[in-house]
Amino acid sequence: MFFVRKYYYDSVKQALMNRAVVVAGFYNKYLNTSIFNFEKDIKEIIEEYTFNDYAEIQAVDLTGNIIQNSSGFERKEKVATSDFYKALKGFTGYWVGRDINTGEKIMAVSVPLLNSRGKVVGVLRYVTSIERADCIIRRLFLISLLVMMMVLILILVLNIIFTRTIINPIKEITRASKDIAKGNLSVKIDKLYNDEIGELADTINFMASELSKVQKMKNEFISSISHELRTPLTSIKGWSETILTGDLNDKEEAKVGLKIIINEAERLTKMVEELLDFSRLESGRISLKFEILNIKKVLDEVILIFEGRAKKEEIKLDYVYSSENILINGDKNRLKQVFINILDNSIKFTNRGKKIFVNIYEDGKKVYIDFKDEGIGISEEDICRVKEKFYKGNSKKSGSGLGLAISNEIIKLHGGSLDIESELGSGTVVKITLPKK
Repeated sequence: MFFVRKYYYDSVKQALMNRAVVVAGFYNKYLNTSIFNFEKDIKEIIEEYTFNDYAEIQAVDLTGNIIQNSSGFERKEKVATSDFYKALKGFTGYWVGRDINTGEKIMAVSVPLLNSRGKVVGVLRYVTSIERADCIIRRLFLISLLVMMMVLILILVLNIIFTRTIINPIKEITRASKDIAKGNLSVKIDKLYNDEIGELADTINFMASELSKVQKMKNEFISSISHELRTPLTSIKGWSETILTGDLNDKEEAKVGLKIIINEAERLTKMVEELLDFSRLESGRISLKFEILNIKKVLDEVILIFEGRAKKEEIKLDYVYSSENILINGDKNRLKQVFINILDNSIKFTNRGKKIFVNIYEDGKKVYIDFKDEGIGISEEDICRVKEKFYKGNSKKSGSGLGLAISNEIIKLHGGSLDIESELGSGTVVKITLPKK
C-alpha cells in the first residue's frame, strides 16, 4: 500500500510539475523580452495557460499573497507552505497538506518566476485536490484487506483440513508405531482417507498383523521344539536308567535300549542341525561349497538311505532317471540335505501300502527332480504356507517346522526353485528345478 500511494502521488506530482514548468518557462521568456509588470500581466498569462482539469494556478508575490488564481475566487490568506519557500530560493517546491479553508487534502507544486537578472519576482503555484487519489488508494487498501482476510480464512480452513487429514493421522500412526515397538501387536490404526496416509495406515496394520502371526508361530515353535526335545531326552533318560538299574546280563534288553537311545540322539542331532542352519540362513552366514557334481549320484545315495525305511513302512519307492550322468554346479551336502528332508516328509505322511515316486530328468538348460507321494496331502489353506519358517499347520507329526523353509532357501541359493502342489487326501508333489551346468 505504501508503494501504491507513492505511485499515485508521484503521478499527480509529475503532472503538476510538468504544467508548472511549461507556464513558468513561457513567463520567464516573456519577461526577458518585453516590458512586463508582474501584478498587472500575470492575470493574462494565467488565463492563457489555464487547463481544463482539476488543478488551480496561483500567482503568489514574494510576501505570500495570492495575486491571481485560475478559480476566480479571491483568496486573502497568505501562502506559508514549504513548497512556496523553496520556490523563493529558486527551486521547484512540493507540498501535501490540507486547505486551511475547506479542510480538503491538496497537493501543491511551486516554481519560481525570474526576471532577466535571474532574480525571483514571484511564484507560480499549481494546486490540486488529491481526495480522489486517496479515495482510490483507500478502495485498493480495502480490496487488499478483503483479499488478505479471504486468504487468512482460506489458510485457516486449509490448516484445519491439513490437521484433520495429515497431522492427526500421523500422530495416530506415531502412537500406534510406538505401541507396536513395545510389543503390543493387537493395535490397529483407523483408515480415515484413501490417500498416502491411508496407505501407510494399511501398511502398518498389515505389518502388525504379520508380526502377530510371526509372534504366534514363534511361540508355537518354541512350544513345539520344547516338546520335540523333551520327548527324545525323556526316552534317552528312561532307557539309560533302565539299563543302569536293570539286569546288565540281559543283552537283548540292553540292545533294544541302546538302539532307542541312538535313534533319539539322531533325532536330537537333526533338530539341532536344523536350528543351526536356520540361524545361519537368517543371519546370512550360510556358505555353500560349489563344485561340478553328478546330481543323479547324490540322489542315488539318498534313495539308498530311504529304501530300507520305506520297505519297513510297507511303502513302495519308485525311482526313475533319464540319464546316468546329470551335471550341475552345486553343494553336494546341502542338496543331499534337501532330498533327505523331502523324502523324510513323504514317508512320514504316506500310509502303508502306498507309493512314492522319484523322477530326475533334464532338458537343455535345467534339471528337474520330482517327488510324488500318495500321502495324506496338504490342505489349500496350508499349501501356501508350508515353506514358511516354524509353520507346521495342523500336523501332529514330530518336527521343527523348519525343514522345508531351509530346503527352499538352499535351492534358491543354487539359483533354482522349489514348488509344492498338493490336494488334501490325494498326495503331494514337490518339484525342484536347478540350473544345468
